Amino acid sequence: MFVTFRSIWTSVGDFSVNLDQLIDAIVVEAPQVRDARWTTASTSGRVVRYLEVTYKLVKAGYKMSAAVPGPATFEVPFLPMSPALEGIPGEEEGFDPMGFSLAFEIGWLREAELKHGRVAMLATVGWISTDLGMRVPGDAFQVSTIEAHDAMVKFGGMPQILIWCGLLEVLGLFAYVNMREGKTDRKPGDFGLRGFYPQDAKGQYEMQVKELRNGRLAMLAFSGIVTSAVLTQEKWPFFDAVISAVARDEKAPQGSTFCGNAAPQRAGARTVRQASASKSLPFLPKPQNLGGLVGGEAEFDPVGFSDIIDIKWLREAELKHGRVCMLATIGFVAEQYWQLPGFDAAPDALQAVWVAPANATGVLLFLAGYIESASYGGKITMLDMFEGEGANRAPGDLDFGKRFLPTDKAKAEDLALKELTNGRLAMLAFSGMVHHNLIVKGPLFPLFPEGYTGPQGAWDLDSTAGALNSGRWGL
Repeated sequence: MFVTFRSIWTSVGDFSVNLDQLIDAIVVEAPQVRDARWTTASTSGRVVRYLEVTYKLVKAGYKMSAAVPGPATFEVPFLPMSPALEGIPGEEEGFDPMGFSLAFEIGWLREAELKHGRVAMLATVGWISTDLGMRVPGDAFQVSTIEAHDAMVKFGGMPQILIWCGLLEVLGLFAYVNMREGKTDRKPGDFGLRGFYPQDAKGQYEMQVKELRNGRLAMLAFSGIVTSAVLTQEKWPFFDAVISAVARDEKAPQGSTFCGNAAPQRAGARTVRQASASKSLPFLPKPQNLGGLVGGEAEFDPVGFSDIIDIKWLREAELKHGRVCMLATIGFVAEQYWQLPGFDAAPDALQAVWVAPANATGVLLFLAGYIESASYGGKITMLDMFEGEGANRAPGDLDFGKRFLPTDKAKAEDLALKELTNGRLAMLAFSGMVHHNLIVKGPLFPLFPEGYTGPQGAWDLDSTAGALNSGRWGL
């Protein structure tokens, strides 16, 4: 019966025949099929029911997935291919068994799939390379692959990786939003990297499909590698200890670190953590390098910058950014109501840079660059700013306006703390002002312009975020 079924399916793959004709051709060798067509408990009944559902889907315009086969004895597809997959690399496989592309925007799904695949390919290579003995020079990096994550967190490098990855994610979001709004012809996952990329369209398509398939394989491979490494506590390929034990007729290692079998004992760890917790963020450890600085008593350094970057250089940068933002918040509000002579009005302060005279902008940039470089005698990096004569200079002290400072030490420190906190507030405030004008596409005041109906532009999309933001889902 099934041999005949396969041959018939191949010959009528266009489904141009009537379903009854197809069934009649099958029952030549299996007459019991027609009598059992609705008896789903029988094999023949399931065959016919399966045929009818498939036939209706195809007649409704659905193609059948080539990646998800039907029962092994039938050797035919049994799931329809999502129409959303048409026109993207890999569409010929029709792989979407869960139907995600019918619920989510396919471009966003493909963007996420490609990025996860690329990270997984790098992670797989990195894990195996580390297990084979390759290390970055330095004592901090001479650890096992399983210990690498915790070691890098302790070393302070992991937060930096997360920050830079976060920056790349933000840039990627901008690229995706512009793509979805039709402002660019970018394709999902395209970040302009063209090394070893074919020039012809066919070669590019084949390369994209290869990357997609290898990324999917890498995601599965990395999951398996991590699981095997944790379970066996061995290096890649993980089974040396088991093979050796079998060869010696010994008992293979038992237990799993998932159950705590191999977890090291950490007596008193909770007490130590409580004793060294940050005052401002009790769920984080106390920063070790803030002592002696104004505001250091708050023990606020959630990202851990002070562990790997010169704290004086960080404070210098924080104070300068705070001072600039205090001036910027005043200028941002004043721009809406008042302009310097010779400058055109721009109620939306974000547009001021475009209407300002080019020579004035050039002078401003020159003065800022001159002050930045001349203030330190050309020493502007964390390696030399506080070396030599600069060693005795307090961060942020540019020898400007000192005559207005209190002579009393306690009052001077109190004023310095106020400057620091107001500068931090100004950085947040200026960021909020810029964001507000971007969203309303207008001036700062009134906060909600007449006729304002909600965020426009990037959020006004037919997407999950857009539906939630616009209230189309009633939430």
